[in-house]
Amino acid sequence: MTTTETTTSVSEKDAAQLAAIRATIDRLDAEMHERLIERGAAIGTLIRVKGTSRPGAAFRPGREADMMRRLVARHEGALPLWTVEHIWREIITTFTRMQAPFDVAYDAGAPGASGPAAIAHGDAMRDVARFLFGFTVALHRQQGALDTINHIRESGTDLGLISLAQPAAAGAWWRALGRPAGPRIMALAPFIAVAGRPAEMPVVVIAPELADPTPPDLALFAVTAIAPEAARAIRAASGTVMAEAGRELLVALPATASVANLSAHAGFDDVARVGALSRGIAIGDIAVDPVLYQSVAGA
Repeated sequence: MTTTETTTSVSEKDAAQLAAIRATIDRLDAEMHERLIERGAAIGTLIRVKGTSRPGAAFRPGREADMMRRLVARHEGALPLWTVEHIWREIITTFTRMQAPFDVAYDAGAPGASGPAAIAHGDAMRDVARFLFGFTVALHRQQGALDTINHIRESGTDLGLISLAQPAAAGAWWRALGRPAGPRIMALAPFIAVAGRPAEMPVVVIAPELADPTPPDLALFAVTAIAPEAARAIRAASGTVMAEAGRELLVALPATASVANLSAHAGFDDVARVGALSRGIAIGDIAVDPVLYQSVAGA
């Protein structure tokens, strides 16, 4: 056999393999599309069965957390986990908005802030919003945490993102949460903490009060610390301080903990429940708060 004949046969073999691979990709694309259509039909049935007359009726942060945990448990291969998470969140947002339309407001920085740092903060928060909710939801840029909370209260339907890294001027912004018919914290992001992921700025997601039947892992409270050992008592109760402004604390405690007992030991005053969370997942060797995240082996 000549060199030309050998080269031709190899090229034909390569072409045949490429054609087979592309056919497999086309088949998988079609199957994924069919499953999305099927999911849309299931959502249509869900809407007819349960309706969404009450604002926020479509949001299920506990169920969403369970979905993310299953995603992490079954993921393998070269595709980055955060890519899969983003795709899933785009799907979740799209089908949730079919049930109950909503927009997203985000804290773009302290009122009056300017300069490169302020621009970077606003851009990072916008990136988090797009990662979590996709590119079809409308975003509303807000000047600071309190403006974001007020937007959610006035809309009655929208979600909000507030950075956990606030300037001192923001004060105890969480005190504006948890009031009757007011917004509450419903989730923490990133939910999946893994090295190298995009949109990693720590934020809380706020929403109108929800009726999620999935029990949360953590209950959140606004408290005034009147004793110097408050932080130590919180840690002893398997809790953590998520934010603080002077003596004002945003505290996360196990949902089963007795805040009344802890308050008596820690010296709390003016205790108000301001939300609830599902614990996130930390993958590999990454520094996280062990109260807020459950660590698993690297994927």
